[in-house]
Amino acid sequence: MQGQASTTVEVESARGGATAGSVRTDAAAAATPRSDQQSGLTVVAASQQAGPGAVLAGFGLIAAGAVAGWAIWRSGISAAKIQPEDSTGVFLTLLVFAAAVERILEPFSRWLPGRAAEAALTRTLTEVDARPDGPTEADREAVAAATAVVARAKANRTIVAWGLASGLATVASSAGGFYILHAVAGGDWNGVAVWIDAIVTGVMVGSGTKPLHDLINRVQNGPPSPA
Repeated sequence: MQGQASTTVEVESARGGATAGSVRTDAAAAATPRSDQQSGLTVVAASQQAGPGAVLAGFGLIAAGAVAGWAIWRSGISAAKIQPEDSTGVFLTLLVFAAAVERILEPFSRWLPGRAAEAALTRTLTEVDARPDGPTEADREAVAAATAVVARAKANRTIVAWGLASGLATVASSAGGFYILHAVAGGDWNGVAVWIDAIVTGVMVGSGTKPLHDLINRVQNGPPSPA
């Protein structure tokens, strides 16, 4: 399941700003965030697919949430169904639900995969950029390797965060009584079991926390400063 793409690393001289060289390695094309750029050093990282372990962890978290949601439904302790009056109410409820899950998970994001790889890349960039004689071929290879590790770590973090958010949202859906399919179809609709609807709701909410997280950060931090 590993895709291939292209990673380009360009190292510029700290004194003259001229391109000293570039290294190309296999990996899919996507730009590195600005935080991975330092003075005299530009890194263009490739996006990569998540590893099998991260995929299994993500779906395992969803499965754990599904079991917990089923147990809540089975025990009869779940709240009464929330039935918004119209589609606007359904959308707003889903938005508030997703925002709540995103905010709950935010403090725990530091323990998700990728932090160590990003720190290692930052150290490598700093060391290479500080060399008085300019980067060597070995330096550029080290930056390229560290960049590829970060790309894989970010892909792993995304899938694990999705599984964690979906699992948590499934439990919250079952406990709180908000089921997206029943909310849309009407209170008398019984096309699927409520606990299955909780899983559907959880996956929908979990899939929406990442763009919602980005939106909240943009609102909190304001518009990006012009380059």
